[in-house]
Amino acid sequence: MPNRLTRAAIAAVVAAVLLSGSGTTLAGWADAEHRDQAVLSAGRLAVEPVAASTAVLRPGTSQPLPADTAIVPGDVVRVTSTVSVSARGTLLTGTLSLDLGALGGLGGPTVSATTALPAAGANRWTVTPDDDGAQVTAVIDLAVPATTDGRPPAADRSNWWGEQLQHTTLDAGAVRWTLTQEMP
Repeated sequence: MPNRLTRAAIAAVVAAVLLSGSGTTLAGWADAEHRDQAVLSAGRLAVEPVAASTAVLRPGTSQPLPADTAIVPGDVVRVTSTVSVSARGTLLTGTLSLDLGALGGLGGPTVSATTALPAAGANRWTVTPDDDGAQVTAVIDLAVPATTDGRPPAADRSNWWGEQLQHTTLDAGAVRWTLTQEMP
């Protein structure tokens, strides 16, 4: 009888294995469709330098002096910077900004700008693809105050420059233009 029992046990195990699914096969199906290539392109915003100059304007002189002229109280250091904007793309809008935050060493700057770009605030202009190739020229004047405190010279010379003006430097490279894309 063990023979019969053994056969029944083996049959039960085989049935359990077959019914549990571990003896089944797995079929994977895949399909692919090829499409024509699509060409995508992004717009372009850029600001490029065109010209830059620095000169010293001194009261009583008819011509600007070279940038390496030693400055004295009453002088005006004039920094001129011209840039061109590149704006190509659909629905592209940007803001051109003139940053003078790092320009230091003398009094506060006075800025005048010449451009056809529409103003977007102080020293800021809106740029669109219609403005591609437009130029902006900024003239920045930095007056060297006659005295250390901006008041008339004191009889006791307490507000005169003395040695404080010596070795004062002006980094004209601190005039920074940025062109930032605005989200539509």
